[in-house]
Amino acid sequence: MLIATTVIPALLLAVALLTVVSIANLLRQHSRTQRLVVSLRSEQEQLAQANDRLAHVASHDSLTELLNRHGIIEHLERAIAHSRDSHKIAVLFMDVDRFKSINDSLGHGAGDQLLQVIGRRIRSVMPADCVSGRLGGDEFIIVIDDATNIARVSAVAHRLTQVMSEPLELSGRLVRISVSIGVAVGPDTHDTASELIGFANVALHRAKDAGRDRIEIFTSDIRVEMQRRAAEERSLRLAIDAGDVVPFFQPEFDANTGQIIGAEILARWIRRDGSITSAGAMLTMAEDASTLERLTSVIMQQSRPVIRRLVALGLPTGFRFRVNLPHRCTPRAWRDGQVASYFTGIDPSMLTLDVYETAMFSDLVGAAGVLTEMRQLGARVCLEDAGRGGGSLSMLRSLPLDEVRVDRLHVDALTSHASDRAVVRAMVNLAKDLGISISADGVESGAQADALLALGCTTHQGHLYSPAITASALEDMILKIAADRATDGLMA
Repeated sequence: MLIATTVIPALLLAVALLTVVSIANLLRQHSRTQRLVVSLRSEQEQLAQANDRLAHVASHDSLTELLNRHGIIEHLERAIAHSRDSHKIAVLFMDVDRFKSINDSLGHGAGDQLLQVIGRRIRSVMPADCVSGRLGGDEFIIVIDDATNIARVSAVAHRLTQVMSEPLELSGRLVRISVSIGVAVGPDTHDTASELIGFANVALHRAKDAGRDRIEIFTSDIRVEMQRRAAEERSLRLAIDAGDVVPFFQPEFDANTGQIIGAEILARWIRRDGSITSAGAMLTMAEDASTLERLTSVIMQQSRPVIRRLVALGLPTGFRFRVNLPHRCTPRAWRDGQVASYFTGIDPSMLTLDVYETAMFSDLVGAAGVLTEMRQLGARVCLEDAGRGGGSLSMLRSLPLDEVRVDRLHVDALTSHASDRAVVRAMVNLAKDLGISISADGVESGAQADALLALGCTTHQGHLYSPAITASALEDMILKIAADRATDGLMA
C-alpha cells in the first residue's frame, strides 16, 4: 500500500507535466501557424499589389498616365459588349496639329513635355463617365460611355479644343497649339472597338483636310462613301490580279530643244467595256498601302520586257524611265527589300525614282537607305510634290536627291496666280543652290511652258507635248527618232 501511495502521485505529476509540455508545444505551434498565416497573407497582399502594378503598367501609357492602346481598346470592347440598341458610345480621336514641327524645332524632350501637358488637360475637363487614352505619338482617344445626347458629346469635344488652345511654355518658349478631333458614335450592328476607332480616325482626317483646328463627326453618308471606296478597291485588286491594269508611257521633253529625254511609266486600267481608268483615278481607289505596292510591282513586271525592247531599238542618249514609287508604303516595305525588288532586271542608270513624302512616313531611315543604294547604282531620285508646304521641302535635308518636281497643281495656276509663280521660282532657286535639277509635270499650254522656261525649269511633261501612250506607240516614236537621226547623219 505504501508503494501504491507513493507511485500514484508521481504518475499524476508526470502526466500533469506531460500535459503542460504538450499544451506549451501546442501553443508554440499555434503561434508559429499564426505567424505563418500572417506571413502568407502579407505575401498574398504584396503579390496582389504587384499584380495590380503590372496590370496598370500593361494598360497605361507611362508618359501621360492615360490608358495605352491596349487599355483603351479593352475598355471600349467591354463598353460595346454591354451596350444596347438605345445606348450609344462616342469615340473622340484627337491629335495635335503640326506636332512634327514642334518636335523638329524644339526637340523630342519638348514634344514629350507637351504630351504630358495634354494628358493633364484631358483629365482636367473629362466628365466622370469618360475614359481617355493615348494610342501613341500625339494620338489620343476619349471614350464617352453614355453618348445618347449628341449635344453633350459635341460639348466635350469643344471643351477639349478650348483647353488645348491655352498657351504653355516649352523649352523656354511660349507655345500655342491647336488640335483636330474626329468623332464616331456607335456601335451599329457588328461594329468592333477597332472599327469605331477607325471611323473616328476617318473623321479626324476630314478635319485635317478641312484646315485643322476643328471637329468633324463620322456620319452615315461617310460610312456609305467608305463602303463604296472599299468596293472600288476590291475591284481594283481583282483587275490587277486579272492583268487588266497595264503600263502606259508619257514622254518627257527638254523644252529648250524639243528632244525626248525620257518617259514616265504610268498605270492604266483597261476595263472590259473598253474604257480606260487613269493612274490618278486608281490612286483615289487605293486606300490600302499594300494595294499601291501591288500595283507598282505588277506595272514594273510588265514594263521590264518593254524596256528591254526599247533599249534594243536604240534609245536616245541619257533617256530615263520615270517610276512613281507608291504614295504610301507599308512599314516594312523599305527594309524587307520589297521596294528594291521592283527594279530587278532593269539597269538602274536608266531610272528616275519619284518618291513622295507620304511614302516615307513609316520609315524615313529605311527609305533613305534604299534610295542611297539605288543612287550608287546609277538611279536618280526625285522628290515629288515638293512645292506643297514645308514638310516636303524639309526632306531635302534627309534624303539623297537629284531632282525636285513641280506638281501639276502649281503648274495649273502658274499663269493666273502670283503665289504659285513665287513658289515655283523659290523651288527653282533652291534647286540651283543645292545643285540639283528641277522638272515640271502637267504642262498643258504654251503659256505654262513659257512661264516655266522663264523661271529656269526646262524639263517638261504633259499633254502639250504628248499624252500617255501605249508601249507600242512609244516603240513607234523611238523608231521614228532613230530613223530621223540616221537620215540626219546621212545628210550630214
